[in-house]
Amino acid sequence: MLSRPRSTIARAARVFATISLAAAVAVAGSVTAFAQGVPVVRDAEIEALVRDYARPIFKAAGLANDGIDIVLVNDSSFNAFVTGRRLFINTGALMTAETPNEIIGVIAHEAGHIAGGHQQKLREQLERAKTMAIIATLLGAGAMVAGATTNSGGLAGAGMGVAAGGGEMAQRSILAYQRTEEITADRSAITYLNATGQSGM
Repeated sequence: MLSRPRSTIARAARVFATISLAAAVAVAGSVTAFAQGVPVVRDAEIEALVRDYARPIFKAAGLANDGIDIVLVNDSSFNAFVTGRRLFINTGALMTAETPNEIIGVIAHEAGHIAGGHQQKLREQLERAKTMAIIATLLGAGAMVAGATTNSGGLAGAGMGVAAGGGEMAQRSILAYQRTEEITADRSAITYLNATGQSGM
């Protein structure tokens, strides 16, 4: 009978560890790319061109005077991301974009994340999810102990469900929150593109 509670506790611990790791990654996002080992490319001409693309978008987003650094990343995938006040654009995005407007659209999306304060909000959401997972694990463990002490299989089973379900619920909450942030950044990007008379296509 103890093997099931142990496996459930182990599963709950894995979910908790996943949420803790996600929280650590989000917090570590404020560390510079150089310290993280991101392969940075320096090219003054391309950086100046991307800054020219970004300037009207940043102005429309209310970020014109916020000193956002643009960093080129030596990565062949079509991607971009933000950490703190830095916008990272993969060289793959620059190489495979068919028009400058595609890059401008990417910049507008990432500006939406910066203007929306999404990194800080994600950190807060991760902390809430972590707390939720801890509480569920503790409540579930308590119910399992109570069930084992009183020979109540139903109570022990309910405890297993609470311990496992709380962590999974926290994990789903984070994923739903991130989807919401992406939608918000997309909507902001459309607003910035319209305000500057540009298209992201």
